[in-house]
Amino acid sequence: MREKLVLTVAASLALGMGIFSYSYSNSAAISKQAQHNANPIAMKDPSSILRTGEIEANHAIFTNADDAEAQSDAVVKVIATGESKNVIENFDWGPSGRTETKVKVTKVYKDSIKKEIGSELVAFEPTYVIQDKQGSIRMNYEDYTPMQEGKEYILFLVWSEPLGGYWINALEQGKHDLSGTDAEEKTLQATNNQYNELKKSVLEKYK
Repeated sequence: MREKLVLTVAASLALGMGIFSYSYSNSAAISKQAQHNANPIAMKDPSSILRTGEIEANHAIFTNADDAEAQSDAVVKVIATGESKNVIENFDWGPSGRTETKVKVTKVYKDSIKKEIGSELVAFEPTYVIQDKQGSIRMNYEDYTPMQEGKEYILFLVWSEPLGGYWINALEQGKHDLSGTDAEEKTLQATNNQYNELKKSVLEKYK
């Protein structure tokens, strides 16, 4: 049985990742301080992750699909693959990270002027895995949950110039399962009215 950690994360860690991931005006300076260390911990065996942690981060709140599109560089329909990489970055305040997941792009609703969207891309997900003495912990930013292999999603993306890739925008608000079988996302819909209303708008606009 998995255990969920209710964490009071150090302010420096939460603020650091919030600036790094979601405030792009400041990301260039911060990224120069980071040392990248790819570490594929437990990505192929999620059952081995016994605990999850939640990290607060500043991010935009979307009112509907039009608002989400306006605040994103690209909007795409994708199929998630099983090719993911857990990336940990070590800052002065401690580790933070992301999951880099390859997706197959099946439709482009809004193409980016930053970098054209091709048939595949690597999406940066605001979640990562760390280890402590008790085992693996998946650290999710706010209510974000990882994409699941083989499932189809609408993604709202923002370009990161320092990293040369696309983040999923505004945490959980930037990822919407189309199959209706992503159990973690269904739970979020049932417990988060703002996300539920946003997803209804997204499905109406894009599906």
